[in-house]
Amino acid sequence: MHTHTIQKLSLFLPASIFFLGVFLIARTVFGAGSTQDLSSLVTIGNSAPTVSAVTINSGNDIVLTPNATTTVYVNFTVQDANGCNDVFLNGTVTSTIFRTGVGSACSASDRNCYIVSTSTNSCSGNASTSLATTTFYVYYFADSTTNTTTASSSFPSDHWTGFAWAKDASLASSSATSTATVEMSVLTALNVTTSSINYGTLSAGQDTGATNQFATTTNAGNSTTTLRLHAVATLTAGANSITTSSQAFSTSSFTYAGTSTALTASAVTVSGFLLTIPTTTTNVSRATYWGLTVPFGQATGSYSGTTRFTALYQEN
Repeated sequence: MHTHTIQKLSLFLPASIFFLGVFLIARTVFGAGSTQDLSSLVTIGNSAPTVSAVTINSGNDIVLTPNATTTVYVNFTVQDANGCNDVFLNGTVTSTIFRTGVGSACSASDRNCYIVSTSTNSCSGNASTSLATTTFYVYYFADSTTNTTTASSSFPSDHWTGFAWAKDASLASSSATSTATVEMSVLTALNVTTSSINYGTLSAGQDTGATNQFATTTNAGNSTTTLRLHAVATLTAGANSITTSSQAFSTSSFTYAGTSTALTASAVTVSGFLLTIPTTTTNVSRATYWGLTVPFGQATGSYSGTTRFTALYQEN
């Protein structure tokens, strides 16, 4: 009997140890209890942004404003799979408008290359795509590219185009250029900075002699220009008037009448007068000098008239 019991134990103990080992291994691997939570891990990689649909000035030619700036818009689309804020909030957007002859990598210039690093956009929430707009203020002397029958541009073979570049927080970037180019208009314009030509007080039969009044004219456009002058209204006081030709002008100081030219009622091109194209906001200017003779017998009074200054395109 004792021997039989020992034999049973010798069979039972190894089996028990085996099952206990299996249980301990299962507990180690699967944990205790009826449920078990496992961590999930993933790394989201960066996606480079893309820039597309770039347009400049809505595809319209740019018409400049004399002696001022003209607003020009560049519109474009930015897409980033990591969200548009990866560009607009955490990255950088830069836009350029340029004359094609200088290229998109041009250095900033008020004549041919405008670079702006701010823009408005429609980016919201977790959206991946956003529309954006950059605003440019283009000076009146920006390089012209239009070739017309009345005035040939400085760069008739070139055009103006828009360029947009976007960089995200991981420094990945993309860029695009407008597929349609536009032209920059030829602007022939002037600005007379003198408010009036005031001869002061003269007596009948007297002239201004060597005392000249002068009017300063500046180039307010992007073309070389000369000047035309004529009297719109002669000097008048009530029913009395002074003959238009009594006023005279010159491009240098003179003693009346000297080498001056008499003013007329029809436009006359001023000989030797030329204003070159500005290259900065510093005025390109020149003066005209004025004198007057008052005929004998002229009635007393305060006389006033109007002289028109007109810009005339001059081929470079």
